[in-house]
Amino acid sequence: MIKNSFNCITMRTFIFIFIFSCFGCLSIRAQELRSLLVELDKCVEQKERYRTPRLQRIDSLKQRLQAEKGEGLYGVYEALYQSYSHFCTDSALFYLDGMSRLPETKEYPQKHTQVELDRAEQLAIMGAYSDAEDIVTGLNANQMGDKERTRYYHVCRTIYGWMADYMRSTPTLSKELLDKTRLYRDSIISNETDPLSRDIVKADRLLANGKVSEAKRLIDKHIDHAEREQKSYVYFILSEIYRQQNDTKEQIHYLTLAAIEDLRRGVTEYAALPLLASKLMERDDVERAYNYLFCSLEDANFCNAKLRSMEVSEVFPIIEKSYKQKERMARQTERALLLGVSVLAIMLVLAVLNLRSQMHKLSQTRQQLSVANDQLEEANRLLGQRNDSLQESNTMLQQMDRVKEDYIALFLDRCRKYLSALEAYRKSLLKLAKSNQSTELMKKLKDDTLIEEEQQKLYDDFDEAFLDLHPRFVEKFNALLRPEERITPKRHERLNTELRIFALIRLGVTDTAQIAQFLDYSMPTIYNYRSRIRSKSIYSKEEFDTKLMEL
Repeated sequence: MIKNSFNCITMRTFIFIFIFSCFGCLSIRAQELRSLLVELDKCVEQKERYRTPRLQRIDSLKQRLQAEKGEGLYGVYEALYQSYSHFCTDSALFYLDGMSRLPETKEYPQKHTQVELDRAEQLAIMGAYSDAEDIVTGLNANQMGDKERTRYYHVCRTIYGWMADYMRSTPTLSKELLDKTRLYRDSIISNETDPLSRDIVKADRLLANGKVSEAKRLIDKHIDHAEREQKSYVYFILSEIYRQQNDTKEQIHYLTLAAIEDLRRGVTEYAALPLLASKLMERDDVERAYNYLFCSLEDANFCNAKLRSMEVSEVFPIIEKSYKQKERMARQTERALLLGVSVLAIMLVLAVLNLRSQMHKLSQTRQQLSVANDQLEEANRLLGQRNDSLQESNTMLQQMDRVKEDYIALFLDRCRKYLSALEAYRKSLLKLAKSNQSTELMKKLKDDTLIEEEQQKLYDDFDEAFLDLHPRFVEKFNALLRPEERITPKRHERLNTELRIFALIRLGVTDTAQIAQFLDYSMPTIYNYRSRIRSKSIYSKEEFDTKLMEL
């Protein structure tokens, strides 16, 4: 009896410890995921820093290309292609074209085959699937060496796999493409000599056949030994394994690891980050999902990766729907609070009226009730005005948010281009200085063409941004002037100097000094422009200023 009781207590203790340990492990795993997401946030914010080594390597290779001659050219072209692969497809194709024109490529079939396979892969990334398919169907795998043949199978699997994803809306065609993908996947497994690459493809086949546990056992043995370029593939396969096991937390965990590796490698063509954004959206982490999706779209457009752009575009409506739902809930809460305040106010007024009715005669009570009713009607009118004002304010805030997002992005892009121009200009001056070309250096330093060009670009960006906000500004502004005095910009201009001055005033920049500084004119010149235009108006000075701000 005592022994049985002891065994029962021991079993209960074991179960308690087991349950407590499980909760502890879950808590540690959740904290680890939060830390990884914070790390990914930093990678997204600092992605340009991770691309710096790649860009420096590209600059170094371009300098070598100018000096290299003879047989060394092929190696430099190949290195430049590898640097641009999965980073900028247009540039990658440019250097592949250079390789294809070299004598070595024409003389050696293996090199020609390699160039054509690389070209097909880049065209597939760009979404030119038909052109990519034409290239691979024009090659004969039986005439290739083992290395080229394995590469051929990899490229064909990639092309037909992406085509199948792109043609999902056409089930019959998509099935045919998937069948081809499976055939090439089997060929890779039969020919691949690299253990990790072979196991990744094997795991993909196991997942396609629903053998999730076998795929996980196959990949787990590589997770601690894969090189950086292969780690993101290993993590992505693991995320797919956990997706099929309906373990969303672990799927997000490995998608985060894969996205971190992609960004640290400085590539712009990847799949993990947009998928992670959609999963975070399902967990209502809207802001983080939006940042990741914006980063993915920006990189896909930079790389000219059509399939990745399409994947991101499919997720965008989900974010928009989530934002609208949050806004709708906020408005409902606001209306409920407003209704509650109104009810309390009415109850208070009724209580006061009831108290006064007991203290005054019937005639005085009637008079007070009449006054109170008038006040209540006025309060309702004011309340209606306030509701209209709140609704208008909400609309303006939404528009301001949209404008802020659009033109912060425009401003950042302008700054990036300006910095790139300055960096190119600095390098040209440094090159002249190193080569002791002092005369040419002084000539460049005295030349203000760069400043004028960048200033004109700034004006063009301002014109585009302002006319996007006020598309009929020129038409409405001319309506303030006498017909014979109306202003028409030149054919290559959207706004001229006079229109820019009053565009700035319309935006709230009324200080003459600030306008002069922005447009690079003297204050008297700006004052004369303003005075001259006002004198051409059909309104007085005060009316003209008021009408301008209403445009």
